[in-house]
Amino acid sequence: MRKKKWFLWIIVILILGTGSFFGFNYWQSKSETEANSGNQSKSVDLASVFEVKLGNLKKTVPASGFLQPVNSINLNLQSSETTGGTVEKILVHIGEFVKQGQELVHLKDKEERLNYLKAKNEYELAKINGSPSLTQEEKKLAMDLALEKLNARTIQAPFSGKIIKIYVEEGDNIEKTDDLIYLIDETAYEIEVSVSEVDCMDIEVGQEAEVELDILDNEVFSGKVAEVADYAIAESNVVTVPVTIRMDEVSKSFKPGFSASAEIIVSSVENVLLVPVTSVSTTGRDSVVLKVEGDKAVPTPVKTGISDSYYLEVTEGLKEGDKIIVNNYQMNTADNSNNNRGPNRGGFPIPMMR
Repeated sequence: MRKKKWFLWIIVILILGTGSFFGFNYWQSKSETEANSGNQSKSVDLASVFEVKLGNLKKTVPASGFLQPVNSINLNLQSSETTGGTVEKILVHIGEFVKQGQELVHLKDKEERLNYLKAKNEYELAKINGSPSLTQEEKKLAMDLALEKLNARTIQAPFSGKIIKIYVEEGDNIEKTDDLIYLIDETAYEIEVSVSEVDCMDIEVGQEAEVELDILDNEVFSGKVAEVADYAIAESNVVTVPVTIRMDEVSKSFKPGFSASAEIIVSSVENVLLVPVTSVSTTGRDSVVLKVEGDKAVPTPVKTGISDSYYLEVTEGLKEGDKIIVNNYQMNTADNSNNNRGPNRGGFPIPMMR
């Protein structure tokens, strides 16, 4: 009986010893494999390599709006000394160029003319009769007021420009608020756009802008920021600031109301190192690219400048002719377990730029 017990104990000891030996070798082998796979870089795919070159870059703020003349007006009677009446004569036609002060529309004015003549006669009689000066002054003021009302029956051009639209016809009865003629000055155009409250902090009067009209393909017009509003507008929980862009030139193709897209240039650099924005990983203030050395990609710290959303200026860390990985995520898929080993997406520890 004792011999059987001793025999059983010997078997148990042998099993435990053998298991420990093979278990130790297994875990040691696995640890070494994981360590080696984490430290090795994947071979570089030549199709994903970008050569760093010098170039020019513009940082812009996009915006859109509608093309409008700087000076335009819908003429009516609201600013005149008359309440309305009948259109007697239209003196211009659509498309005609007129000068400032030129007569455009006559309203019937028999009553106003009669009142003016009466007031004028009374004033002349007061002067002939030697009436007191106050009486003469009163008669003259009445005559001047009657003349203003008479002149208000003729609509004149407030500035030189082009007749775009005529809203009335001869014989129409109009009210004080009815529009008669749409007049524009074709010598200067502008676009009013809305810029986000964040982007507006970068915009200043005088900055250049590149403008494209949706109706005209592949044609870019230049302009400048003429005004940045001192107020903001909130609509649907979106806050924007009105910005006016004055066009540098006027094209025969311009028409009021054309939709336009603008790129306001808030900063620009020339002859600098450029890399695709997809090639840079950024964590906090630290940026890194994967620089190609031989057939490996090595994490390399860089300092960056402005961006146009496609390319990024590099101020330190690279030189012209260096090769980098265009899309750094291609090198970030080596081992998903690496995601917890570093602060960036792919697990590469980002060296600090000193």
